[in-house]
Amino acid sequence: MPIKKIIAVIPARGGSKGIPRKNIRHMNGKPLIAWAIGNAKTSRLIDHVVVSTDDEEIEHVAESFGCDVVMRPENLALDSIPLDPVIFHAVKFCEKKFNEKYDVVITLQPTSPLLKSETIDSAIERFFEKNSDTVLSAVDDRHLTWTVRNEKFVPEYEKRLNRQYLPPKFRETGGFVITKRSCVTPDSRFGEIVDLFEVESSESIDIDHYVDWWVCEKLMKRKKILFRVDGYNRIGMGHVYRTLLLATRLIDHELLFVSDKNHSLGVDKIASSFYPYRTFTNEEELFRIVDEFKPDIVINDILDTSSDYMEKLKKDNYFCVNFEDMGNGSKVADIVINALYEESYPVKNHYFGKEWYLLRDEFFMLNPRDVSSEVREILITFGGTDQHNYTEKVINALEILKMENITITIVLGLGYEHIERLKSRIKDSYLDIHLLQDIKNISKFMYQADLIFASAGRTVYEIASLGTPVIIMAQNNRELKHTFARSENGIINLGLGTEVSIQELSDTAMELITNLELRKKCHTLMLQNDLRSGFENVLGLILGEFEKRAIERK
Repeated sequence: MPIKKIIAVIPARGGSKGIPRKNIRHMNGKPLIAWAIGNAKTSRLIDHVVVSTDDEEIEHVAESFGCDVVMRPENLALDSIPLDPVIFHAVKFCEKKFNEKYDVVITLQPTSPLLKSETIDSAIERFFEKNSDTVLSAVDDRHLTWTVRNEKFVPEYEKRLNRQYLPPKFRETGGFVITKRSCVTPDSRFGEIVDLFEVESSESIDIDHYVDWWVCEKLMKRKKILFRVDGYNRIGMGHVYRTLLLATRLIDHELLFVSDKNHSLGVDKIASSFYPYRTFTNEEELFRIVDEFKPDIVINDILDTSSDYMEKLKKDNYFCVNFEDMGNGSKVADIVINALYEESYPVKNHYFGKEWYLLRDEFFMLNPRDVSSEVREILITFGGTDQHNYTEKVINALEILKMENITITIVLGLGYEHIERLKSRIKDSYLDIHLLQDIKNISKFMYQADLIFASAGRTVYEIASLGTPVIIMAQNNRELKHTFARSENGIINLGLGTEVSIQELSDTAMELITNLELRKKCHTLMLQNDLRSGFENVLGLILGEFEKRAIERK
């Protein structure tokens, strides 16, 4: 790029009517105009930054942020005056005062605070590469538009198409105008060769009304959040489902999912949910992805982490939140949230218990129903993988009961590996069994059921939120530590399922099926727990602690 002298002029009148005194109103912690000054001063290519104003308070603010100021005469401070003579006046003033000759003049609007200095520099480079006279910031704003002709509304399109298939239609954002000094006159800042530089939609916001202000401030507070999560047969899919659930409540923020390429079960689920994701094959590749994304917050939902892994993340000051982490790395994390397993002596920054459980939206919409006088509907659901095939074990136990008029629904996850064997088993059974896999509305079946058989993981909380009597069996020793899954909360817990005999399982089922008062007691004890405040608690904790640490670092 040729060496040229570049001046940026930020025009800022004091008489804004849409939002009074908007140029010096504080947006996300500092005056609006300070954002434009900061962007210009951090540019790699801009040599001189000045503010043109008619207002002494704006002058004071601009100077306090290290910017030169050109006070414009009264005749250039009227509402009716366009920017062309204002910019011309500022450039001429600076050329005389600083004995400079500028090659390029950039108009930067203070009402575009989300415009990045990197974007400005890219536009300047494009300006020189194409040898343009003028470059304007623009955004692709294609829509099905109409206009008025002969006092009638008529379409400006030939064929109705979805937005992405319409031809590009660019709208000026007003964020910047880059032009050759020779093209700057009292009447114009445009040369003959005009180019458009497309900016991101977020950078295109021009603050004119209070809604624009609200949107802009919301975007400024946006965080970059990386989810490190896996889902596969051994650990199940609960971790993936939880992070996807969190993502639905973090729509204000920029998200990225990162998973081990070898664990296709979890990767496929994330991909089908249409969130941005990347995969890796080794730790070096993982950290390259992390460093490229530069997250504000890293959420690890991969069970136990190592000290080495966590220390690498903390080395770059990433704010780390771990779920269900009982490994050595948990001591390094900023926050560890564990709704399932409690410890006798919680470590600092560890949060245990039911108040941190994230109840899925489908369960919020359901109010618990009364306990039926008879058990007519039984649901069997052992998670995404059911690695010990408890599903078949329950079928064997229920067959012993020789009970009629009961419908059994089995819901299997994507990772269930015994599907053909199970189908054959069902075919040979006298029981009325309906088989479903990877359904989207498990709450419907839990709500309809009079009795449920399930694992001792997160599903227990979902069942408890509905108050449906349940018999659970832990899939592993880790699930045995689920302290909520106990009788005082209305849960019939048989312990590690591999050690439960079919006869014991059958006897327990018979007791619940035939004892209405026991089912009512279980129902009442389940519903004594508040399981609907988890999102508010978790998001408040994560974002609140992040902001607190950010302030401490300053």
